[in-house]
This record gives sequence, structure tokens and C-alpha cells, in this order.
Amino acid sequence: MSRNSPREWALAIGGGLAFAAALVWVLRPAPPDVAPVVSTSQVLPSAAPQMVAPPPARASVAPADVSLSGLRAGPDGGMAIVVSGGRQYLLRPGRSLPGGLRLVRVEPTRAILAGPSGELILAFTRESGTPSSPTPPPGGDPTPWLAALSPIRDANGISGWRLGDVSALPALAKAGLKSGDVLIAVDDNPLISQEKIMELPQEIAANGVIQLRYRRGSQLREVAISP
Repeated sequence: MSRNSPREWALAIGGGLAFAAALVWVLRPAPPDVAPVVSTSQVLPSAAPQMVAPPPARASVAPADVSLSGLRAGPDGGMAIVVSGGRQYLLRPGRSLPGGLRLVRVEPTRAILAGPSGELILAFTRESGTPSSPTPPPGGDPTPWLAALSPIRDANGISGWRLGDVSALPALAKAGLKSGDVLIAVDDNPLISQEKIMELPQEIAANGVIQLRYRRGSQLREVAISP
């Protein structure tokens, strides 16, 4: 039996190693399939913001003891005579009743007031489905009084009202007042506001007579004024 030479042993060993390496490569497990990552999240378009309209303002119900007695609309803002608690008040826009209701504006057939619960509409009563005609202010329109009288002011406010054209106020002319006289008080109530002047024809109509205090020059005088 012949012996293999060292060269033949080396070739045999090298071939065996190569065969083993090839066998390992063939028999290795296959790598797992890697599925692509798919994102299931979707970017939704943002919804446009919706504007919610505020609820419309509603007019509140007038208290049982508040009603409209007289009304006059005009370019000067007009005026309204409002009955509250059994007493009449002559209001111009911006003025308030003792209870806090404030006259906002005057329209041809109604007066709009504002209170804690919203707007309050005062209108004349309706009979047989037809609106009644506006009731004239008691004593007549006070506009001539405002036109004929000019306020006199001092550091404390209005201290009196100077009489201009007395012919515009027949009740004062009949009582002997003259242009230039200064009206100071009615029935001991100082005439310190425009509202007091506007209420004068009402007071004369309601009471039949008022006691007027006035100043002529440096003299203080009093006179009874009647319709």
C-alpha cells in the first residue's frame, strides 16, 4: 500500500474544507421577508372654523306699572312721557326713570328703553287692530319753553333760566313776566335742569296753578302761573 505524499494530503484537506464551506452556504436558513412599513395614519384636512352667530337680542317685557303716555319724535331726539309707579316722567334720550330704565331713542310710534334684561319697547295700546294715535303730552309740547328760556350757569351748574321772547309762552305773559326775567324755582323746587323746564307745562296742566319764583334785576318775586 502506497503512502500519500504531503502534497496529496494538502490537496485533500483543502478540497474537504471547500466542500464544507459550500455545504454551509447552501444549507443556511433564508432571511425572513421584511414587509414594508405602511403608515395607516392619514392627515385629514383641517376643517374651517365655524362662526357661531350670537342669539338675537330680545326685547324684555315692560313692568306692569310702566307705560307710554306721550311721545314726540324729531330731529332733536324727541321726548317721551312715561308713566312709572303712577307718576309721569318726561324723558329725553339718555335720561332714566327712578327704577333705572333709560330712554335710548324715540321712534314715531314707540319709545325704546334699556334695562338690566335688555331693550324694552313701549308703544301705544292697539284697539280693534288699529294703533291708536299718539297722545299729546299733558299741557302741550314743551319745546316752546325750551326755545324761550336760556340756562344761566355758575360753578355749581344751572342756577336759573332767562326768559327771552315772552310771547311764545302765553301763560307767563298773562302772569306779567317780561323778557329778561330769570326763572329760579317752581313750588320751592329749584329749576336746575332742562327736565324741570320740560315738566312745567305738565305741572300747570296737572295742578291748575303753580307758584313761580323769579328774579327781575336784583329783586326776587313770586307769581301764580295758570293755564
